[in-house]
Amino acid sequence: MEMNAESLARINLTSCLVPPIQHQSDFIALALVDQLVARTFRMPSSALHASTRCRKSVAFARQVAMYLGHVCLSYPLKDIATHYKRDRTTVAYACRVIEDRREEEEVELLINSLESALETIMLITPLTCQRSEPQKA
Repeated sequence: MEMNAESLARINLTSCLVPPIQHQSDFIALALVDQLVARTFRMPSSALHASTRCRKSVAFARQVAMYLGHVCLSYPLKDIATHYKRDRTTVAYACRVIEDRREEEEVELLINSLESALETIMLITPLTCQRSEPQKA
């Protein structure tokens, strides 16, 4: 997806400082990252989990998702690797690539926007609440 200054101007650009969440075995927060990134890059979230490298745009979107999961959500590289069916070193590489590309203005604006959106989602989505049967007295 090509991002230009006009499309980036429509996105809220505040930084993200999301506190670490309690990690759950089903990776609910990473699934939210998948949805956010997939919608931003206009692709199905299943493309982020494809077993092949796919197109350059899909690979970049996957790297962004891995970066957000590690940096914003504080998931360990191993958990992110498991979620995307990749190796831990692949996730580490994705994080380095995104850090390096943040020097590009468009990429910096994109990542800041996604971090802000993710922060908002995490504030309004109660991920640690589980539905349970009412306690009997």
